[in-house]
Amino acid sequence: MHDPLGSQSNREAPLSDPSFRDQVVSGQTAPPATDDRRADDGGASNDGRAAAGAPNAKTESVAGIGRSGSSVSASPASASPVSASPASASPVSASPVSASPVSASPVSASSVSASSVSASSASASSFGGVSVAPIGDPGPSYGLPERTIDRLAFRPKTGSTIAGMVVIVAAIWLAAILGVSGYAMVVVAAAICFLVGTATVVHSLLRWESAESAYEKERSAAESWNQRFLKLHSDSVRTTTVLSHMTDGILMLSPATEIVLINQAARRLLALPSNGVYLGRKFSELVRVPEIVAAVNQTRMQHVARNVSVEIIDGSTVRPIAVRVDQIMTSDPPHLLLLLRDETETQRVEAIRREFIANVSHELKTPLAAIKGYAETVELAIEDDPDAAKHFVAQIDQQCLRLEELISDMMRLARAQSGKSTLLIQSIDLRDVIEKAMASFLPVAAAKQIDLTVTPSAEPVRVMADAEAALAITQNLVSNALRHTDAGGHVTVHCRRHEGGWIMAVKDDGVGIAPEYQERIFERFYRVDRSRKLPDGGTGIGLSIVKNLTRALDGTVHVISSPGEGATFEVWLPSPQG
Repeated sequence: MHDPLGSQSNREAPLSDPSFRDQVVSGQTAPPATDDRRADDGGASNDGRAAAGAPNAKTESVAGIGRSGSSVSASPASASPVSASPASASPVSASPVSASPVSASPVSASSVSASSVSASSASASSFGGVSVAPIGDPGPSYGLPERTIDRLAFRPKTGSTIAGMVVIVAAIWLAAILGVSGYAMVVVAAAICFLVGTATVVHSLLRWESAESAYEKERSAAESWNQRFLKLHSDSVRTTTVLSHMTDGILMLSPATEIVLINQAARRLLALPSNGVYLGRKFSELVRVPEIVAAVNQTRMQHVARNVSVEIIDGSTVRPIAVRVDQIMTSDPPHLLLLLRDETETQRVEAIRREFIANVSHELKTPLAAIKGYAETVELAIEDDPDAAKHFVAQIDQQCLRLEELISDMMRLARAQSGKSTLLIQSIDLRDVIEKAMASFLPVAAAKQIDLTVTPSAEPVRVMADAEAALAITQNLVSNALRHTDAGGHVTVHCRRHEGGWIMAVKDDGVGIAPEYQERIFERFYRVDRSRKLPDGGTGIGLSIVKNLTRALDGTVHVISSPGEGATFEVWLPSPQG
């Protein structure tokens, strides 16, 4: 297996290479770094293109980032905390600072290091489930060429001091040769000392101003580098946070198909352990899915994007995954980017759509086929057997009514799915709605020998709802209960207060519903028992209408049921004060 760290010799900076210095100055290559001065490379976590997975590159852990909750790895390809080449700039959150080829001075480097960075040698790490490898391909990493500083402004001028003393001695010696003595000699010596002292003071003042100017220049440079580092750090944390919260998997490979970036979603979708070490390892060593590996190789060799759909087994779960393999052409050589998306929900919705089309086609085809058959029979029997013809005409009428009911329910469902735009929501008394629904279903319950009762409420049941929508909800729930309750059974309707609203419950002691079907019964045309014949009809979309109307009224609906013990449907609607 590849060593993701590399050797010490690979990290030596060729400072003496003139061509490399020219590339640094022109911004064509990443600024190098020395071993004792490293910091975070914002491009490494901002963009997988910058973090081009080097298994031989040394990784750095930035303490400044760690304090903010991030442990994005840093590359030794930077002497300054903010130095980065254009190749390492992030396409997501690129900073103009990252292209600066100018190195920081020792003053600025120490200032940034003391305030923001505490670099230590460590392997590539992760933040929020996003692992980023060091920047650059396998090979030596480089350091910034040393910046020239005017150190003469800070050093004492021993030469000027000695020169002043020599001038004084020479002046006294010359005066002695010329025969100056006594008081005149003292005056000459004092004058020479004054002149030399004045010159020394003036020179010292000028040097002090030069030193102040140099210090201020280096301090400004340090502040500038620190601000640039903080910006890159912020961009790095923000980009990493986005990657870690994505539901789609992101995985980046180096030209040698070594993993240089992987987020938590990619680990989950590929069924990889979340605590594993993957950076710097070959993709084919970790992912043993032939279709994905073949797509990666084809994209790498043919420079054409590939889309594949596979099923990955994760324990007892079989998860359909859509994978797109593309190249990042802005890096040289191009890196590979894998996007992984969980297709479970998409396939479930597609299956529901296909089932809906099949069901509605069946529901429409059945009465149409009956009408056609009855019409042909009437045509043959109208002269020979008028009584039979009348019977078949009645059957045709019944099937037409069923079609009309089906179309009417589908229009109600479309209205319910349109939301609040077609509803007049106001405060209504749910007792009036229930009473109106009972007037329609009491004869039906009596014909089926079912006891249909309403438990009265002692106080007004005021809810915020549309009167017609509330009536449709009640009628569909009562109709569903009567349809699935055998003769001699009981259906009860009652209301109770609950969490700032009212619950209307319709309870029956019919066949009941198994737990695995309780979510799907609210789908259009879904039936738990497809072999069950419903002599009193039913279009199969009543509960779907209940669900969509309840949702449009800002309410909730759920079912409590067990096989053979009946079912209780509860609809919660908000009260006016709630």
